[in-house]
Amino acid sequence: MNANHWFIDSESGALADVLLCRPDHYSWIPSNDIAIQTLASGRRTNHADMLSQFDELVDALRMADVNCHFMTPRTGLPYEVYTRDSSQTTPFGTVVTRMARPERRAEEEAVRQFYAPGEIWKTCTQGHVEGGDIHFIRPGLLVIGVSGGRTDEAGARQFADWFTQEGWTCRLIRFPAHFLHLDVIFTLINDDTAIAVTDVLPDADLAWLRAQGIRLLPVSYKEAMNDMGCNVLALGKGRVISPHHSRRINQMMRAEGMEVLTPRLDQFSHGGGSVHCMTMPLRRASLSR
Repeated sequence: MNANHWFIDSESGALADVLLCRPDHYSWIPSNDIAIQTLASGRRTNHADMLSQFDELVDALRMADVNCHFMTPRTGLPYEVYTRDSSQTTPFGTVVTRMARPERRAEEEAVRQFYAPGEIWKTCTQGHVEGGDIHFIRPGLLVIGVSGGRTDEAGARQFADWFTQEGWTCRLIRFPAHFLHLDVIFTLINDDTAIAVTDVLPDADLAWLRAQGIRLLPVSYKEAMNDMGCNVLALGKGRVISPHHSRRINQMMRAEGMEVLTPRLDQFSHGGGSVHCMTMPLRRASLSR
């Protein structure tokens, strides 16, 4: 048996454990188009609001009976709060990813210190691949976003090959680099429904997703880029965490019968991330059991 006791095989199984990092050293830096536009507008981070909003996210997770685990914040790592990117929980063990941005590469070594000996299954060595581009649709079905900015062809193919060898079907979805990660334009909210910027995702990929039985609820370009509106976290059992400011999207999900928890997260969305970016699921109930 693999020594790693963490496990996920979907983005929508009931969430039991999650990895977080307090934003003690977080700041907006001009490393992505969203943060660049925010800084150009004259906005600046409010550290007290930021910490308060992070606490709201933690409270929402705990209200949903999710066990929260924390990495130790390190100086010089302003985006370490986005734990989604530096590792990836899988059914076979943890994968340490390979970050594209120079200012984030030290996160890879930092995240290794969280995991116990034997829990790391693979380490990415080819190109770049980040967790915000990796989506487990359901057991045996994986999609990886490829923008060439954060995740490139070499990184995506190495990651996909490991799963192909395990009998999984893997699809690479390509999109423009200014969207940062796939989870800015596509995220599952339950087993068979996702919110997505359907005007951006290629038609062939939209058709493929629908052929897999995934319904797609539309999110606009402005909602995705200005509000990080697609960047939500499925909790399983008909529940989701979504930013408070994403009012239309939250109403749309509630109309689908979802329970929507809504912490304030605008201090993070203006920097190019939100709840999906800030959480790496460590354990979900398996959809295959």
